[in-house]
Amino acid sequence: MAGDQGRGRCATGIEGLDPILGGGFPRGNMVLVTGVPGVGKTSLSLEFAIRGAAAGDRTLYITTIERPEKLLASVPDFEFFRSELIDDGLLRFIEVPELLELDTLFGRPESREDVLRFSEGLSKYIDENGISRLVIDSYSAMFHALDDRGVSRDLLLMLSEMMYRKGCTAVLVADVEPSATPDLAVTATMESIIADGVIVLGNHQRRSDLLRTLQVLKMKGTSHSRSKYVIDLTSCGILITPLLRGGA
Repeated sequence: MAGDQGRGRCATGIEGLDPILGGGFPRGNMVLVTGVPGVGKTSLSLEFAIRGAAAGDRTLYITTIERPEKLLASVPDFEFFRSELIDDGLLRFIEVPELLELDTLFGRPESREDVLRFSEGLSKYIDENGISRLVIDSYSAMFHALDDRGVSRDLLLMLSEMMYRKGCTAVLVADVEPSATPDLAVTATMESIIADGVIVLGNHQRRSDLLRTLQVLKMKGTSHSRSKYVIDLTSCGILITPLLRGGA
């Protein structure tokens, strides 16, 4: 299905999400997936990566919080995951220091020079390995201790231009403080302003149950539903159903 800007669609492969998006993310979009802890941000990002690799898209997953081995320990729980995707190079997991050429564990950009080095290293990696899907989990953790928010803004702008130019579709995971109201907190962030798309995951209290929810706040280049949906995290992937208004 062609995108409104003629760039084509990057189907997420997540059941129920692609119809909400009108066929998937426009290729080259940089999409922010945000919410409080425990709402399924990493699960959604992993499924996007794995489904893409299974469809033939070479996919890069950059982890900034935990080692790839630890993250991968949970992947076999997904029934749709095949280890051959990693063996064949279709699905790759790396840490930030590999792009910054640092030996330290969980190294992060600490200066504008580091941001340039990260951007250049990522651009080179994408070109050399034919990457068409990218996940950074979590993007916000890369800059948590920085006082200069301009560094984060500069990298966001570089990433946005890089993704569009290379036709690589990116998902950036960003965290919201548990005490914040997710949709209000998101509107004030630089990430949400620069990103082409924003998907908010949250919680909805219904009687004694705490339901996980998903809502697409914006997605440039496509018409999409802005309704709130209930999601379930299962071994078959994320299941999405409409949030019934009655009986809340």
